[in-house]
Amino acid sequence: MALREELSGIEFRHLRYFAAVADAGTVTAAARRLRIAQPSLSQQIRALERRVGVPLFDRSPKGMALTEAGWTLLAAGRRAEEELRTSLADIRGAVPTVRVGVCAGVPQSVLAAAEQLLTRERPLQPAYQSLESHRQAELLSSGRLDFGILRPPIDDQRLVMRILSDEPLGVVLSCDHPLAAHTELTWSDLAQQGLLWFPHTRAPDYAATVLTELATNGWRPATVPAEPNHTLFRHALLGGDHLVALRPRAAVAADTALAWLPVGPNPPRERLVLAAAAAPWTRLLG
Repeated sequence: MALREELSGIEFRHLRYFAAVADAGTVTAAARRLRIAQPSLSQQIRALERRVGVPLFDRSPKGMALTEAGWTLLAAGRRAEEELRTSLADIRGAVPTVRVGVCAGVPQSVLAAAEQLLTRERPLQPAYQSLESHRQAELLSSGRLDFGILRPPIDDQRLVMRILSDEPLGVVLSCDHPLAAHTELTWSDLAQQGLLWFPHTRAPDYAATVLTELATNGWRPATVPAEPNHTLFRHALLGGDHLVALRPRAAVAADTALAWLPVGPNPPRERLVLAAAAAPWTRLLG
């Protein structure tokens, strides 16, 4: 009885309106998307806050920002929506679609491992989106993404993660590079080399962790921003004798113009994980 009283007056449309304002950042923009009058939408949001009993937004001249309570309700509403969508698909005999973020540089073998996990209990149809790791964490926590394939570390305690791959990073360089004649490298061999490295914004925690490990090993390279496009990445490495990259071996194994060499001791590692933040999806990662 108490639960029914708590939910009395809260309908899915109220949660849909609330989510629209959270996504748009202003009532005006959300009302335009929903094609309803702005005063009416404002009233609906105020009524929802009264029913919940706490403010859901911090209001300022710049717009509407979710409070901590607002983030909690947004995630709960998206979970409820996903549970209903999945249940309806089950009832109708359809294969549910799950939204899966994928960071750059994920090999096909890791995608296959992720799909095996996702479908081990029942059929699911992944719908992939190319997204940076830190952006995936935000979308997972707010319920706008079901799963993410990303590079940790990610500073978000709400995520449940399952390791898909764990590989040492090695040195990638042109086959014409003077160091390509070695069978393995030490950190001192790299003293005069620049590092072709991806922008920190793509995976800031991972980038910072790897660069810290390089410094611990005695190598503090000047970094050159790498393009996500493999052709441009390859072109940069083939164009000079003082530039190398760090990648797992499988990332360049098929490229006959590039060499991969182990480096040590204590090479950094690249881990790729499958992450989720909301039930029922977190159960699949157990």
